[in-house]
Amino acid sequence: KIPAKVAASELAARSSAPEYAASARPAFLESDGLTATQRGTALHTFMQFADYQAASVSPEGEVQRLVEQGFLTKEQGEAVDLERVKRFFAGDLAQRMLAAPRLLREYRFTVEIPAKDIDATLPPELQEEPVVLQGAVDCAFEENGGLIVVDYKTDRVADPDKLRQRYAAQVDLYAAALTRCTGLPVHGCYLYSFYQNQALPVTVGQPG
Repeated sequence: KIPAKVAASELAARSSAPEYAASARPAFLESDGLTATQRGTALHTFMQFADYQAASVSPEGEVQRLVEQGFLTKEQGEAVDLERVKRFFAGDLAQRMLAAPRLLREYRFTVEIPAKDIDATLPPELQEEPVVLQGAVDCAFEENGGLIVVDYKTDRVADPDKLRQRYAAQVDLYAAALTRCTGLPVHGCYLYSFYQNQALPVTVGQPG
């Protein structure tokens, strides 16, 4: 019952898997050509590799650069929703990122956690069994001596609370892992919803 290794995204998806399968397809991304999933991947890939300073001035130019340099295919470049990208960079969260002394992008981590963190129903004698947790944080930036965690989402969910509930566990794991890997406390966490065009603060537990 206790896995040797688990992905943070897998744990976050467990509780909402049935609902997610039925309602979370990012319909606002759908069009002829790439599937909705592929278009969502294109947007995430853009946010992973884009030069944020350049993208804040000309997202069109940054898409072109990423296509020319092979980070995005031509089809992916055409699929990036530039209006939503512009809304993101016009917001307060992006401005804080641009002003940060340190920006972590697609930060990959591997840490060891107790089994109770992935299954609270385990009997006491198994709760401290070690499990390897792997994951990748979309973005984190340094601010006032700590880190701010940002996770990008394209889910077609209009209710901010539902989106928070869906991903709170995942973001909590990210915060704990970042603190262990960097030695810096996490001062705040956000989901950035491209569907809602807004940053949603998420309350997480104190990293252990």
